[in-house]
Amino acid sequence: MTQKNNRNYAEQITLGCLAINKPLSFVKTVFVDREQNEKHYIFKAQKETSLEVRFESSTLTCLFDRNKICKGAFLFLDDTTELIHYIDYCSKTYPCDRLLEGWITQNTIIQIHTNAKECSLLILPIRQNKGS
Repeated sequence: MTQKNNRNYAEQITLGCLAINKPLSFVKTVFVDREQNEKHYIFKAQKETSLEVRFESSTLTCLFDRNKICKGAFLFLDDTTELIHYIDYCSKTYPCDRLLEGWITQNTIIQIHTNAKECSLLILPIRQNKGS
């Protein structure tokens, strides 16, 4: 893995983590120099928003709740064979929590998300327990 690719992985993952728990207006300013596509939709009677941000070889899709706060992000790779490099980067950079099945950053967890159609990285906020 070249140093340039390593920086690309770092940038994409770091920016995805930065979006979590932030308002849509803030996230849009972070990506002001990148191609963005904002979508509004209704799911189960809830109005929601997503923001797709294009990178050179991936798309970051941030999901916002009804208050327009980012509740999660998917990093979709153009070439899923590159996933091994993202896994390698995360394994070297962040501690792995086997119970949560992902890598822990300061405020997020990064997990591998797969289904029949695609494979991506899923970035979610770490849930904080409120009281005991």
